[in-house]
Amino acid sequence: MLRSKGKKLVFVTNNSTKSRRQYANKFQSLGISVTEDEIFSSSFAAAMFLKVKNFPKDKKVYVIGGEGILEELELVGYTGLGGQEDGKKTGQWKTNCLFEHDKMVGAVVVGLDPYVNYYKLQIT
Repeated sequence: MLRSKGKKLVFVTNNSTKSRRQYANKFQSLGISVTEDEIFSSSFAAAMFLKVKNFPKDKKVYVIGGEGILEELELVGYTGLGGQEDGKKTGQWKTNCLFEHDKMVGAVVVGLDPYVNYYKLQIT
């Protein structure tokens, strides 16, 4: 109805658990025709922020959050690590408090993560 009147629709959410593709699919399942270009999520905003700031493509991004962030990072050419997979890992406590980490990680993106744990916190 709004589109037929020449209105441009934009759907905005601060929920980072899904990518724009996942949101578009959700709208489709509800019978609402929405394109990815009409959706703006915090996961998309984080990926675009890194892109506009010219974050190096050879650096990795560690994610405390869901698959939505990882997918949006991949779409703009970044390698994301972490996400829900790291929710199954446990922290390694060492006497010197030094932890092995990927030295190619140059940024951390944090979103809603029901699987946040000490492992993820020690990595960041």
